[in-house]
Amino acid sequence: MNNTEKTAPTVAAWRAAVCAVLAIVLLIITQLAAFLLGSLPVVMGLPQAAGNVISAILYPLFALPALKLLCGAFLGVKLADCRITSYKIKPVWAAAAFIMPSIVVGGLLMFAGHWENPALDGMQTAALVTQSVFLVGLAVGTVEEAVFRGVIMKALEMRWGKGVAVVVPSVLFAVAHVLNGGLSVTSFLQLLLAGSVVGVLFSLVTYESGSIWPAALMHSVWNIFMASGILNVGEEAMENCIFNYVLETKSPLITGGEFGAEASVVSIGAYLIFIALAVILLKKKSERSEKA
Repeated sequence: MNNTEKTAPTVAAWRAAVCAVLAIVLLIITQLAAFLLGSLPVVMGLPQAAGNVISAILYPLFALPALKLLCGAFLGVKLADCRITSYKIKPVWAAAAFIMPSIVVGGLLMFAGHWENPALDGMQTAALVTQSVFLVGLAVGTVEEAVFRGVIMKALEMRWGKGVAVVVPSVLFAVAHVLNGGLSVTSFLQLLLAGSVVGVLFSLVTYESGSIWPAALMHSVWNIFMASGILNVGEEAMENCIFNYVLETKSPLITGGEFGAEASVVSIGAYLIFIALAVILLKKKSERSEKA
């Protein structure tokens, strides 16, 4: 049994709650700092693509040391105890990272629609690709998993156990996306459900693997496919997106409503498929532990 799987000491409720809140605050502050510093070279004349890469590098470089200090101060644990371990990913979750968005994109493309791609020059395309892959994909995916499935999940687990640690960070993860605003009641509820379900998926993957990195890879690849400026599948085309597939249906169940395809029933169905896989693997892991 590795150190991330040992039974953790109990912490006070207020420490767990404050740690969770401060982890989200640190996410916001480090993100803003990385974006600001990344924009300075652009102001000085470098292309936006360079600024995106700089921001993507700075974001985790700022966030992870800050989270390390937070874990030590409030929980008395190391980053590795929060499953922010050395980088290691099981093949099953590496494959899942690419299969899940492929299922969703393939499913949505089966619905009637048309391609509507804006005319972008090389600089615009480079900016969108670097933003999508490095910033929205790798950097955001990594930091959000370190916060929600790393620090917050560990803090709640130490006080209230694994059940609460799976559910509460998942709902908080959904709420963080809901706070983008501008959603109708239907889209709000749909996003809250979808965000909570995918959060549960990432939590279970983290428990099964003993590390945040498989979930971080799944999150990052998902963002690149589904939440970036490379591909948009939805009710209308986006000007700052390389490829747009505009669905003819206006059903929010299919389109995901005002938030987009990530909240569609197709996406939710994919999340549930991989939740089932995670549950099966966790059960097998438990059975092996009992036999050992």
